[in-house]
Amino acid sequence: MAHVVDTDGELLFTFDHVPPVPTSQWKPGETVEYARTEFIPVYPYVGETTIQLGLYSIQTQKRQPLAGEDAGQRAYKAATLMLQPQTENVFVVYKVGWHPAEVADHNTGVEWQWTKRTGTLAFKNPKKDCLFYLDVDHPANVFQEAQQVELTINGERVDQFTLGPGQHQLKKMPLKAAQFGSGDTVEMQIAVDKTYVPALLHVSDNRDPRELGVRVFHAYVDAR
Repeated sequence: MAHVVDTDGELLFTFDHVPPVPTSQWKPGETVEYARTEFIPVYPYVGETTIQLGLYSIQTQKRQPLAGEDAGQRAYKAATLMLQPQTENVFVVYKVGWHPAEVADHNTGVEWQWTKRTGTLAFKNPKKDCLFYLDVDHPANVFQEAQQVELTINGERVDQFTLGPGQHQLKKMPLKAAQFGSGDTVEMQIAVDKTYVPALLHVSDNRDPRELGVRVFHAYVDAR
């Protein structure tokens, strides 16, 4: 359990997940340590938040007692986080080559956009080195071979990777200020070597007529 709450203890959003090492394999006295990258949802709140952690059973939903500062109901205070205004971010615009945004049926906080064969992103030139995050997958098993994904800026390749069927990847790409050029706006192209149209698949009842490349959940420029 990983919850983020405001100064009144009200839940803002959650990052619950299954640990990479199952709790059934944890041993007394052992340190279990891992890292995760999470994206803060767009939320109308600015100020201090508290991160609460806990352990609960997927089957029973019952939470386990832990050592720590109990905030109530076996949710334990782990850290504080200051949420800044969204204007502090380098805003990324999905320009041409994209289908409209979609949200998951079970969780409206999960949103994505499909590319066509090539999708163009635009953002203000940070004019300094930065780290670019691309959270991407391809959920359908429609290709015999994996897709090749290429990212270019000003005609120069900045990254290339392979995306297998059903694979979800979070790419973290260091970019140099010189790669952005001298203009005020940077345009990045995300191109795939294979696309498909669900309605043309004979093994599927899906009538979606769109040309689909890859799904992008987050595209973020960390210009710190």
